[in-house]
Amino acid sequence: MPGQLDFARQSTDTPQTDELSTPDRPYADLGSSGRRTPIPTEAPTVTPTPANTALPSIIEVVSWSDPSFAIDGHDPRSSYVERYWLGLLGPSTVWMLRRFARGLEECPSGFRVDLVETSRALGLGDSVGRNSSMQRTILRMCQFGGAYRMSTQRLAVRSHLPTLNRRQLRRLPDALQRSHEVYVASQMDPSALRLAIAAASGMWSAGESLADIERALVGWGHSTAAAREAARLAVGY
Repeated sequence: MPGQLDFARQSTDTPQTDELSTPDRPYADLGSSGRRTPIPTEAPTVTPTPANTALPSIIEVVSWSDPSFAIDGHDPRSSYVERYWLGLLGPSTVWMLRRFARGLEECPSGFRVDLVETSRALGLGDSVGRNSSMQRTILRMCQFGGAYRMSTQRLAVRSHLPTLNRRQLRRLPDALQRSHEVYVASQMDPSALRLAIAAASGMWSAGESLADIERALVGWGHSTAAAREAARLAVGY
């Protein structure tokens, strides 16, 4: 778990612009802004700032919440993320997500973060330039869908990460892939899994694709993880 963080006192100003204002407003390693920022619940309808855009020294972090991830997903501080997402994201990105999750838990409307101080705290050095470790950490976070750049100075961060898909699992060591299969199976109700496998087998025999089978099972009320596992078992993938 992340260590105890020192948060700045809550600010009462509520600026209306998208960019950060009042630069003398207090902030800490993970500080709070008090701004009532709309929480994005899906991908932006306009093109966001490219993930590789150079970072300012101070950004605002807001929540990117997705109800389906909240039900079937995993808190960045969970053992699932540490065990299975770590090999894909890398340690610095996982720790950054954990710190942001802690910050959003304590400051749900968003907070300001000094990236230079945070970079030092994570052992990434002093730079936040285009080729810095901090830039690569946030870029990787965005590439894997854990965040997106709403603007140059605002970052929307997932509150939960999804269960790994098959393509992502193939990048993990064999032992972790087998462990993941056991984990997924342990989260399912046996009778519901049997029904899902039977339905998936019928659809596969009828010529449906694996992706269509998974979508159908989710539409019938199965969780994303259960649908994926049932389809995999049904077709012997």
